[in-house]
Amino acid sequence: MPATPQEAQDIEMLNSMMGGSLDPTHALRLLRKHSNNLEKAAAALLEGDTGEDDLGAYADMPNLEPLDTATVGPRTPPPSRPEKPVIDLTKDEDDNELARALQASLEDGLTTFGPSNRAPDPNWAMVPSNAEVSAPAGMSQDDQAMSRAIEASLSATIGEDLYEEQPLEERVRKGYTPIALRPTSSDFVYAALVLHALFFVPQVRNAIAEWLPKPESEPPEANVANIVPPTASPGLEVWGLLELFANMDLARTTELSVDALMNAFLAQRWESPAERPGDASFRFYEKLSSTVEYVLQYDNLQNPEHKPSKLFSLHYGPPDVEPNDPSRDSLRCVKVTVGANPDANDLVSSLAADLAPDLTKFPSAKRQVIIEPSEVISFQLSRDAAPPPYDAAVGRRSERATFKYPKSVYLDQFMKESYHIADEKRAEQRRLLQEVKELEAKKKQLLHYNDKDTLADLQSSLHYYEHVAESDGDPARAEEIRQTAEKLKHIIDRVTSEAKAIDTNISKLNAEASNMLDCPELRKHRYDLRAVIVHDGLFGRSHLYSYVKYKGKWWKTVDYTVSEVNEDVVLNDATGLHLGAGPYFLLYSRGMTEEEEDARAPWQESLKDSVKHNNRMFFEQLPPEVASQIEDPNSPPSSPHIYTTPSEHTIESDIVEPPESRGEPMDVTE
Repeated sequence: MPATPQEAQDIEMLNSMMGGSLDPTHALRLLRKHSNNLEKAAAALLEGDTGEDDLGAYADMPNLEPLDTATVGPRTPPPSRPEKPVIDLTKDEDDNELARALQASLEDGLTTFGPSNRAPDPNWAMVPSNAEVSAPAGMSQDDQAMSRAIEASLSATIGEDLYEEQPLEERVRKGYTPIALRPTSSDFVYAALVLHALFFVPQVRNAIAEWLPKPESEPPEANVANIVPPTASPGLEVWGLLELFANMDLARTTELSVDALMNAFLAQRWESPAERPGDASFRFYEKLSSTVEYVLQYDNLQNPEHKPSKLFSLHYGPPDVEPNDPSRDSLRCVKVTVGANPDANDLVSSLAADLAPDLTKFPSAKRQVIIEPSEVISFQLSRDAAPPPYDAAVGRRSERATFKYPKSVYLDQFMKESYHIADEKRAEQRRLLQEVKELEAKKKQLLHYNDKDTLADLQSSLHYYEHVAESDGDPARAEEIRQTAEKLKHIIDRVTSEAKAIDTNISKLNAEASNMLDCPELRKHRYDLRAVIVHDGLFGRSHLYSYVKYKGKWWKTVDYTVSEVNEDVVLNDATGLHLGAGPYFLLYSRGMTEEEEDARAPWQESLKDSVKHNNRMFFEQLPPEVASQIEDPNSPPSSPHIYTTPSEHTIESDIVEPPESRGEPMDVTE
């Protein structure tokens, strides 16, 4: 059975991924095995699947051609481009002469088809040349974004995903620029970005710094002066996190290795383009946060009464559930579905749709409230992986809009203590929006009749009587024309005035409705945005990055590159929009003053000395001309002790070997 046109294109894409060495029969068999899903076929191809065991849905239909099937999910970038991509134009069996001519031209090694490489000559430029320009005329921004994404995918190579070691002199930290966390394997970049983001949440940073692990022998005189690092899980993992955070604050290098922590927390690999990094991040965050909360509650000299930690876990349930009711639910990361409801394409509206649904529209829905909030609230933004349909010939309007998340969000409207106020406000808000709809209908009825623009017709009639109609010297006719024009002016003025009045009322009602929940009673629990993790839709180390807020500024981290960005960029990043990707993990925490946010965490003196001695070892390895210009804002070590080996976080990645598993981790999941 021959390949369909769509299958031929997919086979060409698979062939380009394999460097032009793929057997078309093999590719076709693999495509049909996976129901013409290009992404699954590509993943299977990389795993060595030949497709011989199953021909898919078409095995029993040898005489039928499968329908073209849309690709689901972002396409895997091919490792390289074919040297000379050729489109077969000789498939028309009805025109043998044309086929032979085209075949002969393709076999001629001196002739190639494609755009001209000749420099444009303005004297002969009757049509746009093939020279690169900013954007073709009439090409929408959506089309340009899709074109750039496809070009980036086609030009990607395996080499771009390799770990790149930076020269020592380029690894000197400047001022308080955030430090990048780098795993040797790109499969753990997603987890490194989660660790990186957590450091910039003040509540997490301080809770980890203040933690004092219990001595395993638990002597009566145990105190901070004789603290010994834990040797067993889960305290050992949290101690590694404590060391990492201390280095992120005090180290003078631009990057740190996280290989040891990836091994300690048993992070799963993100090794398939078919898997969304948000799902892997969710699982890693759940494990890490539950481990930290368990240790802060049960292995903490600062918490002798074993009070539950409220750092990550929030409790919720129906409005009538009591705070200590065992039937209440808890979670550490809130999953938000993006794109399911066009009217809820922002964070607050999405939360309202889930926690406070309109019972007049959804009578069977359940009202939920936050019974006990946490210090930190994270959100996983889950998107439909299927890209919107795209027609390059006619263009299209964007079917996806950027999901909005604010720099601060007030959770009072979802809290048990104040949800009734929010419900009353929402009822009034719905009433106002209903008035808006009625006014819009009234305006449409005023300005349109039988799908015609009434005002435009009246203005055309007025133009006729003022500039076209002639009296032919008849005074009665002239007076009739004048009176008719006056009547038309009066009618137009009344219609215009009434339309403006309706617009004014609509604007007023919309403003009142949008600000309905912005009242003092619902602005007590403020949570500020601390970090955003983004996926551009492609696969690899450089296709995940983060934004974090530190020292009053926003910073973007892509692999080892850290740069300052504007807040508007953070709140409106449309990267990956047309590939079903974009921002996928948000971290908020309770609002604090700027002084509280920027205050240095209370690290133990032994940890600070360890980092400072490691800084000195790092400086000694630098060229003298570079080391002499370094300004270290840290004070000298309080201890003369010099460590014989550097920290596992600062040791170079080409010689580091992740430690063996530190024992079976304790099951601390709920």
